[in-house]
Amino acid sequence: DSEWAKSFVSAALRSGVVGNTIPDPTITELLRSLTTKQSSKTAPKRAKPAAKSMLPLNDAAASSFYGIIRSLHNDLPSIIADVEMKGTPQTPAEEFLADSIELRGLLGEVLVRGSESYSRLFGVVISSLRAAVRTNRVRLAAKPKPTIEITPNGSIKMGLVVALWIDAPTFPGQSKSNNGGFGVPLKIEINSLYKIDEAGKIREHQILESRLNGMLTPGDVFSRWIKSVASSDETKREDVGVNFASSFIDALSWARTQSRK
Repeated sequence: DSEWAKSFVSAALRSGVVGNTIPDPTITELLRSLTTKQSSKTAPKRAKPAAKSMLPLNDAAASSFYGIIRSLHNDLPSIIADVEMKGTPQTPAEEFLADSIELRGLLGEVLVRGSESYSRLFGVVISSLRAAVRTNRVRLAAKPKPTIEITPNGSIKMGLVVALWIDAPTFPGQSKSNNGGFGVPLKIEINSLYKIDEAGKIREHQILESRLNGMLTPGDVFSRWIKSVASSDETKREDVGVNFASSFIDALSWARTQSRK
């Protein structure tokens, strides 16, 4: 793995890390950890079966691998913008998608196949999120912040937290006049895995876990939601924000119900 790390770091440095162009120091720490051999003073342990190692990457593939990490750090925090943005939303790491990329759900099932379908799905999700915020029924509590790490077999693990305030006056015993104008918090947590091919492109994106206010989302519920978004009619732009805001209220109701069990 040392040769892989060297080519990755070399490509990253040529891409401008030394020029401090990356606002998040996480990438710098990530690069440093790849080239630092950890010492261990513990007693030798019984040998374990060898884990699947990283694919060997040439310079171009290593540069692409680094580009994926940089793109995720730059693109994910802006999926919900504080101001209205025009044009087609940018799918995170879109330029690094393999043509045959697959999006897999919590149960390992294929939800979307192909870069065009993948980009369309995320474009609809991002547009709908922004439209929901514009309705003022959904508000952004904090800017989304991703966490990125490289797994031993060369995949990229991503965690994303989206913190929202939902104007939900319809809960029993609650009215809009007594919610203080702050609404009810909805914390969405998603962990996923990007699997990379030998050319440095994303060949598979698998959702590992999703939580709503700390409650695990069942795989079938998540899959139905993704499929409904993928099949949605993009021509009904006037309804998308209200519909998406309503889906957040439904999600919040589900999380509250589960927490009582």
